[in-house]
Amino acid sequence: MGKIISNMFYFIKPIYRLLKYNFLLLAWSKNSSKKTFGWNWKETNFNRIAVVNLILSKYSNPTYLEIGCASNSLFDSVIAINKTGVDPKNGGNKRITSDQFFTKNKDKFHCIFIDGQHTYEQVRKDLLNSINALKKGGYICLHDMLPRNWIEQHVPNISPDAWTGDVWKVAFELAKTSGIEFKILKLDHGVGVVKVLNKNVKLQDMRKELTTRQFDHYYENINSLPIIDLEEAIIWLKYK
Repeated sequence: MGKIISNMFYFIKPIYRLLKYNFLLLAWSKNSSKKTFGWNWKETNFNRIAVVNLILSKYSNPTYLEIGCASNSLFDSVIAINKTGVDPKNGGNKRITSDQFFTKNKDKFHCIFIDGQHTYEQVRKDLLNSINALKKGGYICLHDMLPRNWIEQHVPNISPDAWTGDVWKVAFELAKTSGIEFKILKLDHGVGVVKVLNKNVKLQDMRKELTTRQFDHYYENINSLPIIDLEEAIIWLKYK
């Protein structure tokens, strides 16, 4: 009897997932868009792990902070003895939320990688806290800045595969912020890299404009973002 029930679930589960996915598409159809980017991230043999390690190679004894560790695919691959991983559910070495961590944190880091809740509101908050926790001339990286379609970036999450969330919104603020160098590396779902040059950097506040925006706004204004390819990214990270 148990085997029969198990087999039933085996066949029913994919049907349930398909029905749920189609229901969500219908429920959020007002935000849909036919526009897409055809980027195939698997074609670029360079990812966020390589980016972080390239940045950390600039320092003799680097300090590293990661917000949102999940399976530790990045955290375990980072070449740094002094590293801190913050995640309330999985991975890292601090089982708390990023808000809780930054409230108590007094350390400064050479590189901070933000890959937490994937929502504009939370990523923006993590970014502001990270600026204050950064060593002079340090770097902040943000994952998932280049969604390929409206489903990948939709909040709440309705994607059956990769989900970037609306992290892209903070990219428009960073592009207009003084006292930093900001680039989006065209690889691994888009890795934003911020080099903080000045003290007391104030992030450009575009929340009134961006909070309710959807994929079409990002698609139509993407040319205003500083997106660079792999070759340019390596030169910028290694020699600038």
